[in-house]
Amino acid sequence: MDLTKFAYDAPYPEPKVEEPNRHYAEILLDDYAGYASEFTAIALYSYQHFISDVKHRDFADLIIGIAQVEMKHLDLLGTTIYLLGALPKYRGSYTTYGQYWNGYFVNYDKDLKDMIKIDIQSEKEAIKNYKRHIEMIDDRYIKKLLERIILDEEKHIKLLKDYLDRKF
Repeated sequence: MDLTKFAYDAPYPEPKVEEPNRHYAEILLDDYAGYASEFTAIALYSYQHFISDVKHRDFADLIIGIAQVEMKHLDLLGTTIYLLGALPKYRGSYTTYGQYWNGYFVNYDKDLKDMIKIDIQSEKEAIKNYKRHIEMIDDRYIKKLLERIILDEEKHIKLLKDYLDRKF
C-alpha cells in the first residue's frame, strides 16, 4: 500500500537524543502506549478496518492506511524511548499510572459516522499531547520528531473530515 497519501510529504527525522533522559522517556511512553497513544490508535484503526471491510470498503482502506502511518510513529517513538535509556514496553506513564496497555483503551463503536468522529477526536487529542510534550522536553531532536509526527496527525484529521463530508 502506498502510504504517501496518508502521511505528510516530508521525511521523518532520524530518531536521536541529546543524551539519555529517563524522565523524557516516561513522557514519551504516554505517546507510545498510553491511553491516547500510537498503540491505541493502531488497535482502534485495525478494529475499525476489520468491521468496515465488507460494507464500507473505502473507509476500511482509508483507516488501515492511517494505521500504517501510526505504526511508523510507534517505531520512531519506541526507538527514541530506548535511546533515552528506557525499554519501549507497551505501557503508558502518567496517563495510565504506569499500567500496561489494554484493550479497554479502544472505543469499539460500530456506527460509521460515530467511528469517524471518534477518530478525529483521537487525532486531535494526540496533537494536543504532542504539543504539550514538546513544551516539557528540552531536546531538539525529540522536538523535531514530535513536530513531524504532528504533521501526519493533522493530515489524518483532514482525510477523516473529507471522508465524513463526502459520506454524510
